[in-house]
Amino acid sequence: MPVKARLFISKELPPHLAERLSSEGVEFLATPLIKTVPLEFKPEEVTAFSPDIAVFSSKNGVKHFFTRVDPRELEGVTVVAVGSATAKALEELGFSPLVPENFSGEGVVELLKELSVKGKKVLIVRPKKARSVVQDFLEAQGAELLEAVVYETLPRREVKEELERFFEKKVDYAAFTSPSNFKAFLSVTGREELLKGVKLLPIGHVTQKAIEKAGFKPLEPPREYTVEGIVNRLLKQLHR
Repeated sequence: MPVKARLFISKELPPHLAERLSSEGVEFLATPLIKTVPLEFKPEEVTAFSPDIAVFSSKNGVKHFFTRVDPRELEGVTVVAVGSATAKALEELGFSPLVPENFSGEGVVELLKELSVKGKKVLIVRPKKARSVVQDFLEAQGAELLEAVVYETLPRREVKEELERFFEKKVDYAAFTSPSNFKAFLSVTGREELLKGVKLLPIGHVTQKAIEKAGFKPLEPPREYTVEGIVNRLLKQLHR
């Protein structure tokens, strides 16, 4: 099948999505541009805090948090997961998380508005660098807050040559799955010009804003803030 488009996406693709793209004539490079490194935190603080609500911003947060904390410590706690992948990781540990309709800090705020958080103890499990939308809301509502910073993200500089080889030929689309992945692309390659003439597809509005802040004009994100949403959005674009 002739190549209809060439796509870079900053995340590994599950087999069914990779096969779907290939069957549609899309040549792609799918590789994450960041790696996660666990950070030390104090599990005993979590136990002593005894939260009413726990918010997990990513599946990496789930992974690194529960290497140090027994899931039974959160028994009876209302658990919130940002995104379907985070929810799945929590479900595998026996939780039934609430998931905001919008997979973002703003979406979490809308969900928390329904829980009446005034006076509640809220645990936020997050990476070292993160937006403060949820924390700001909770503080304004009079909630008691504990943040567990359990990992940080670093650029995967080892993929630089692979990236540059792929971008030597014309790339039609570059899809970024987080602001960190977009910033890592610029950091790892050091070459903004690689994105010149490339249609940039953000996974959601937070990533969209990060791309716009760097001076680019990305496409509208998919309706569903997932990798599958990106693939659906791209194929819809190709079929126009």
